[in-house]
Amino acid sequence: MAAIDISEVEAFGRNAWKIVSPTGATAVVSSRGATLVSWQPQPGVELISSYVDAKELDAAVGGRALIMAPWAGAIDGGSYSFDGVDYEIGDDARGLAYEQDFCLSSAGSTLSLRAQLPTTPGYPWPVEVAVHYSLDSGADGEEHLSVTIVAVNRADTAAPLSLGWSPHVKLPGLSAVSNLGVSVPARTRILTTRYGVPLPGESAYAGVKAPMKIDYLGAVKLDDYYRGLVPDNYGVVATRVVDPASNAQIVLTQEPGEAPVVHLNTGDGLNLGARESIQIAAMSHVPDAFNRPDAASSIRVAAGQSRRMTATLSYQAAGFSGN
Repeated sequence: MAAIDISEVEAFGRNAWKIVSPTGATAVVSSRGATLVSWQPQPGVELISSYVDAKELDAAVGGRALIMAPWAGAIDGGSYSFDGVDYEIGDDARGLAYEQDFCLSSAGSTLSLRAQLPTTPGYPWPVEVAVHYSLDSGADGEEHLSVTIVAVNRADTAAPLSLGWSPHVKLPGLSAVSNLGVSVPARTRILTTRYGVPLPGESAYAGVKAPMKIDYLGAVKLDDYYRGLVPDNYGVVATRVVDPASNAQIVLTQEPGEAPVVHLNTGDGLNLGARESIQIAAMSHVPDAFNRPDAASSIRVAAGQSRRMTATLSYQAAGFSGN
């Protein structure tokens, strides 16, 4: 059987790497932010809604397919306190990794990239981030793209640290999300302010019937976070985006122990490409976890220790008869 091929290319004026699987599936990852800018499980079938030029990529317009570290999601008022010290990070909910140029660390069967995040007054702990991308295929013809994020606290003291990955996906032949269906195997919706900050304490958590399922989105606007995720028989959580007309679907799977939060966003607030794709993000914590007493212990990473998260996108083409 042919091997995975990884080659250096250019995308949006930046160095990038192209992964080609033996089945012909491809993925392109930019050095800027280790950002996935293309995934074609079949030649010519693009499932990632990406950027239009280098300027958009550098600014991470719309937050498309971001590797989010060392925080993921909004921080209330752009400030937080850790171990009795107050910090200001401003209103950027995307972390620091998206602004960095990642370097190649290995390119065997997996593309591995690495960057040292700079310290800032608002986040003074040095964190090293490694991102690993791989392609695989299943026995039933489905194609998989997996990303593993590993963030290591290189400081001499404990640091707050959360992770996320936010691909914006689309299905072939559909120019908008209106005809899509979605489902999340979640028992809890996280109630937030208009700025994406969860409400205080237990008031942030509202029970929902699992799975949360919408057969046709129509005009429904989503910018919702979910937790209380219910794993399947394989121990993973599967969030589905489905074209009911063809049964084609994209599935995001994640380990609930590593990433217990899912974010769905129909992109209504985007200036360019509104409702053309849907964001399905896996996250290690709820937004504003740095400020939440119920996340104080889980957000903490000791000196020299790491946090990791793996998420996988799977594509099942039209006519697939699975669940």
